[in-house]
Amino acid sequence: MRGVLSFLTDPDNKEAKLLRKCFIFKIIPMLNPDGVINGNYRCSLAGCDLNRRWKFPSRQLQPTVYHTKRLIKKVHMERNMIMYCDLHGHSRKPNVFMYGCDIKGSPEDTRLFPLLLSKISPLFDFGASRFGVQKSKESTARVAVFKELKTVPLIYTMESTFSGLDMGPFNGMHISTEMLESMGRDLCRGLLVFNALGVPSEL
Repeated sequence: MRGVLSFLTDPDNKEAKLLRKCFIFKIIPMLNPDGVINGNYRCSLAGCDLNRRWKFPSRQLQPTVYHTKRLIKKVHMERNMIMYCDLHGHSRKPNVFMYGCDIKGSPEDTRLFPLLLSKISPLFDFGASRFGVQKSKESTARVAVFKELKTVPLIYTMESTFSGLDMGPFNGMHISTEMLESMGRDLCRGLLVFNALGVPSEL
């Protein structure tokens, strides 16, 4: 998230300027402040796993999820949302990858953006990404938002390993703060390529 924020707010970066000109970004740096400040990363202070409360969030028990969901629907009604992306940590798998949904008969609609991202970032593992709308995941942000908006294929959870990488030039290394920040930057740059606004110079 810090990489996303630093990149998008850079006053001198031409790519960031183009993104700010073409898109409106709604960024919520953290949905679980009360849980995190008390040592949790998954559960809120009320003991709720907030990424399993998106289908029917409670205004009292999960206020951040409740109001974020309302914001998403409002923005989509007013402006036609292009992408929704959660940023998560993953405790078991290596590398950085995405979970997305699936559109029967048109699977490329949800897979193209992560594929492009794998060409931009050496940290991103398209092969580890998964796409589906499992019943067991109906209360996650990814599936709940996908089902409610209906017309937005680019709905993802981007997962970053807690440990290390097993591919490319960083094989065998632990993931660093700098790597995570570069992944946030490249997530933004992926929007440029996906929307045919430009291709990073090194590519």
